[in-house]
Amino acid sequence: MPAWKPTGNRDSLLNTRLNAGSWNGRPIYIHLTSAAGYAAINLSKRINATRTGGKNGIYLSPSYQCFSPADAFTLLFFENALYQNNASHCLVFSFNFEAEVEDNPISSGSWVREIIYRRDITFPEITILYRGANIFVDGNWE
Repeated sequence: MPAWKPTGNRDSLLNTRLNAGSWNGRPIYIHLTSAAGYAAINLSKRINATRTGGKNGIYLSPSYQCFSPADAFTLLFFENALYQNNASHCLVFSFNFEAEVEDNPISSGSWVREIIYRRDITFPEITILYRGANIFVDGNWE
């Protein structure tokens, strides 16, 4: 069976890492964010768990659910216009410790996972495998 290519042919190293599903024995996670969120994360070297006007926590996807911006808008944000551009960028990483996360379906009966980490994440706490524009291709999870 050929290897899964969630980025198409855009990043073969990231495809290989996501096919493995873990890094140094720990799960790989994906944090989707807007361009402004991405800039703030890089500036502070931290992903903040505190949200203004939203539920606290850092929302993550498992390594096998690599959503393109369009797929995220539909599957994660339920086409809510407030979140139209909230998946333009991403960080793919693994924690450097055994992280306690909440893992549930995004809604009742859904196959889409919603993983929540309740504390801030600083860069020294994670191994970043990719960060930048969201390069996942539409429908790669089908």
